[in-house]
Amino acid sequence: MNSPNLRAMVVDDEPLARDELVFLLGQCGGVEVVAQASSAKDALEALGEATPDVAFVDLRMPGPDGIALAEAVRARSPRTQVIVVSAHDDGALRAFDAEVRDYLLKPVRLERLAQALDRVRQHARSDAPKLDRLAVRRKGALVVVDVGQVLYFEVKDELVWAITRDDRYALDMSLTEIESRVGPEFFRSHRSVLVRVSAIAAIEPTGAGASDIVIDHPEAPRVSLARERTKALKEIIPVLG
Repeated sequence: MNSPNLRAMVVDDEPLARDELVFLLGQCGGVEVVAQASSAKDALEALGEATPDVAFVDLRMPGPDGIALAEAVRARSPRTQVIVVSAHDDGALRAFDAEVRDYLLKPVRLERLAQALDRVRQHARSDAPKLDRLAVRRKGALVVVDVGQVLYFEVKDELVWAITRDDRYALDMSLTEIESRVGPEFFRSHRSVLVRVSAIAAIEPTGAGASDIVIDHPEAPRVSLARERTKALKEIIPVLG
């Protein structure tokens, strides 16, 4: 089945810079780096096979620069959003004229990278039709599930599951695709979890900056809250005490 992650391509002629960004993307969660390239030529060759949701491109590279690459990516793969990464801020105006999604300065900070990824997801979400009902196969028949009844979606045993108060359903969709179509009622608490905000009953620390979210359900199931997602959740549910 499809990957539950946002698919990313990283383009930079410096191997260490590529490795650093790949590492940071891994820290953000919910991202799969499906291609790396050291030039615009290599990136365009990989574009068709990798089909990334987002491409991170260095501004200054030998040959066509990041702006030219951004324009070429948009022409060949309109659904791929582009984020320019640079050690210099003098290319920002040109980048936004090329309709890139964001412009990141090196060294890239984890918090700033997470914000850029949120922009990518929000844009993808706005372009996709809202997901209100799901038809899932069960015992040879299609069962229709109202998304309004889903408490959380979870990746487990290589499947995406929709959990309601009464049942759980295996879905043939990626978590990223679901996230792009359910709207702000759901929050990506972990790379493998998408939880309904109104179903959050408690947040309990588990150590090392991570926490569990307790779901409002008779069995009080728990799902993971990644450390790097804690601040974003606190913006949605302010801590007042």
